[in-house]
Amino acid sequence: MLRLEAVARGAFHVSVSAASAAIADAGGWVVSHSLLSDAMAVLSFEIPGDRLDDLVRELGARGLNTGRPPGSVDPLKDIAGRLTLAFSQGTGDLRRDVPAIQ
Repeated sequence: MLRLEAVARGAFHVSVSAASAAIADAGGWVVSHSLLSDAMAVLSFEIPGDRLDDLVRELGARGLNTGRPPGSVDPLKDIAGRLTLAFSQGTGDLRRDVPAIQ
């Protein structure tokens, strides 16, 4: 499995949507995701082997810089991958203040 990592400096939901759009624009699709508070998101995806460089470029264009992982991939096969987004502004806490009902 291909593993990519990026640090997101934008808003949580905006960055997750941008990553999803980058995967789609590179010809891939999101298979599943895990949202870990507001500190981290993990997107599992598949992408055609010949579109890996496009994915890295699409992510970078959206401010999610990641390098192309070492090693070769078969350009004729789909690649299963996982993109981990770590949020620099994440607190790990999604509690919200709720006003008292009167």
